[in-house]
Amino acid sequence: MSAFRRYAVTAALAGLMSLAACGTTPASQPGAARPPGPAATTQAPPAATPAPGTATPAPGGTAKVPRQPVLRLDSRGSAVLTLQRRLAALHYFDVAKADGVFGPGTYHAVVAFQKVQGLARDGIAGPATWARLARPYVPAARYRLATTSLEVNLAKQVLYYVSGGTIQRIIDASTGSGAWYYSHGQRARAITPTGRYRIYWRYPGGWQPGPLGSMYRPNYFHGGYAVHGMTSVPAYPAGPARPSPVPDAAKGLPS
Repeated sequence: MSAFRRYAVTAALAGLMSLAACGTTPASQPGAARPPGPAATTQAPPAATPAPGTATPAPGGTAKVPRQPVLRLDSRGSAVLTLQRRLAALHYFDVAKADGVFGPGTYHAVVAFQKVQGLARDGIAGPATWARLARPYVPAARYRLATTSLEVNLAKQVLYYVSGGTIQRIIDASTGSGAWYYSHGQRARAITPTGRYRIYWRYPGGWQPGPLGSMYRPNYFHGGYAVHGMTSVPAYPAGPARPSPVPDAAKGLPS
């Protein structure tokens, strides 16, 4: 099995605000009546064609990033604004939220960037992170689909929001830990499934309660597995089969 394992979830992602996979059963959740929609399928459309899985040049070439201070949660100022704008140019951050304040959104954008670059996942913009921001590895979408899609890189623990065959956003995520857990009296293992799927149902409200905890706007793609948001997203696989980013990160996705 390849160390670089991903799955693509293809759907019309209007209003998508959650990005994780968790093994629960939609019909068993309170308030989760199934609305009419397309039937679930385990394969993406035949139109999918592999795209080169190699790096592409950074937008605008190599950025000249002057020597910057070490930045972390609660840092403020022009250096934070420079960081946010650079992350936005590389599709890790919503440029509209660049305000010079190093909050949770900036933290998770830095962690996602560090994951893709193979750096320590500490959420701190230090010398190594600044150096890679100047000369980054820029991933390419694995598939070019006619519809909007998601690709989850299980090795790097990030989610790619892809449109028109181009990565529009790279988001911090946490997938299944591989540990055993109990749900509805049954023992199961937290392994995020791989493959190509369609999102067949999405919870119409905000937080959906469940036996393993609440999920933010889950989008189900395979049985009880869903793409959804969580309030806590570790920098490593930690959930019951869930690649989860924080809800606020998902709000920045195009509809």
